[in-house]
Amino acid sequence: MLKADLHLHTREGEPWIAYDARTLIARAAHDGYQVLSITDHDPLTSDERLSDYARERGIVLIPGAEATIEGRHVLLYNFDVHVSAIQTFARLRRFKGPDWLVVAPHPFFPAPSSLGKRLLDEIDVFDAIEWSHFYTPKVDFNRKAAALAREVGLPLLGTSGSHLARQFGTTYSLVQSEPTVACVLSAIRKHQVQIVSHPLTLRAMTLIAAEIGLRDGWHRAKAALRPGLSPPERVHDALHLH
Repeated sequence: MLKADLHLHTREGEPWIAYDARTLIARAAHDGYQVLSITDHDPLTSDERLSDYARERGIVLIPGAEATIEGRHVLLYNFDVHVSAIQTFARLRRFKGPDWLVVAPHPFFPAPSSLGKRLLDEIDVFDAIEWSHFYTPKVDFNRKAAALAREVGLPLLGTSGSHLARQFGTTYSLVQSEPTVACVLSAIRKHQVQIVSHPLTLRAMTLIAAEIGLRDGWHRAKAALRPGLSPPERVHDALHLH
């Protein structure tokens, strides 16, 4: 079984994040991961050099992005067109190839970017539904996602959706697969995946939401005041590497 997290964000995509892609990959290798996908919002962070860096550390890096399609977030993997070309679900259907994987992230969470009821309208284009780390025993929007996955016969994929170091490792998937991009994505489509996840405490959930909001808001405010603002200084121990 391959330890995998296919929903991760880095400083390359959002400048307020404290760690870059290489730091995250090094942390993941230390923690025993074999498969990652860096899914920054709309841009493709992965490239050949980053894939080589991951491979040298025993990790398969799957090209991915969290695209915004008609205002809703959609996870795309192993795609072969520029994200900017996929602005509508009609275009997604047109461009989607057999080697792609399309996942619905946090579909029923109360955010404007979540798919919500739109997931039902577009269900034919999705290959899996995300089980997000962001839940507590009492506050759990994953339940509706899991019920829909059972109803329509789609696999669930556990991810951390990390924007902060503290989120990484909270939820991940174990995939029964050979360590290649094609094999991992095929195994997910075939439901050969197990989720490892534990609910957050309400305090942990609140702190995560508050820190993301504050960091993002701080960066937006400074960028508005100072056009061309460079990313904040990296917090070298953000991922607690040993």
